[in-house]
Amino acid sequence: MHLFLILLLATFAFANDFFRHPQGGAKNYSESWDYIFVLDNGAKVYVSYTWMNVPGSGQKIGTQLSVWNLNGKSASVGRQYPTERFKEEKGKNTINIKDEYLMENLPGKGHRVLFTADKNGKFFLDLKFTSADPTQIPSESTFNVSGQKYGLYVHIPYGRVEGRIGLNNDTISVKGYGYMDHSWLTDAATNMVARSLLFTGSNKDRIAGRINMSPKGEIFGYAISKGKLVLPMQILEGAEAYNPKKFPKDLTIIWKDEEIAALKFEIKAQEKFSILANADGFVERQLIKSSMGEIFYLRGRAQTDPWGRVDWVLSGK
Repeated sequence: MHLFLILLLATFAFANDFFRHPQGGAKNYSESWDYIFVLDNGAKVYVSYTWMNVPGSGQKIGTQLSVWNLNGKSASVGRQYPTERFKEEKGKNTINIKDEYLMENLPGKGHRVLFTADKNGKFFLDLKFTSADPTQIPSESTFNVSGQKYGLYVHIPYGRVEGRIGLNNDTISVKGYGYMDHSWLTDAATNMVARSLLFTGSNKDRIAGRINMSPKGEIFGYAISKGKLVLPMQILEGAEAYNPKKFPKDLTIIWKDEEIAALKFEIKAQEKFSILANADGFVERQLIKSSMGEIFYLRGRAQTDPWGRVDWVLSGK
């Protein structure tokens, strides 16, 4: 009975962590909900919903969708809204942004993601998780990074998805798999994170998570494999400790648990995406670039041993 109550309380706390974690008076507080969808038809889709501080504009809600190789087409869109458009409907377990973007139902089987936008074309995504691997929560899910706080939950390390995706008037039914994580920070991401690696796989022995490195070389984040929590110990480029000042040619992540095989792969990107690509106009691009620099996202796929195929995103300046 006591074990049941402990598990029930842990599940309840985890469910609540789907919603925002306001960080008091932290000027540069931000919070993100990030998804990767790898589709059976060869396409990939990246969705991000972000509560962020925009230089010169204050707190805003950002929505971004990027589609790669959907019927041979690739496109991206980003929008910004006042924070009043962000609604937490806790009775429905839903986050609703302007009735055009939804994160519906608690993370896990049945979680739904809706994205609609009409900017330089029409974009549509409506996907639901039909299954979800078990996940774990670190006892200390908020990491201390140079005196600031970085919170991270890998809500869905892997789950099958199905639904519909559309670019302009071309909307198709799709199936595939997806990943979701959720992070919150008390300072600007570029001050706390020099490189961030998000990864997920689909074979039987799969691993998924997010591992970060601060400008000072601090390593934080975690991964999930077979429902087990996996913590990083070291990141290498070649045989040497990785210096996060530049993008690497290859990466090896060595885990604290010596029984867990290292994750090792070459950094060969299928695409390179800039955060400035979806900025609204020249003035906003210059404000972002002058305050935080240009952040790039390298996105790719690697065949690893023993983890099999891994789809990854590596970001940084």
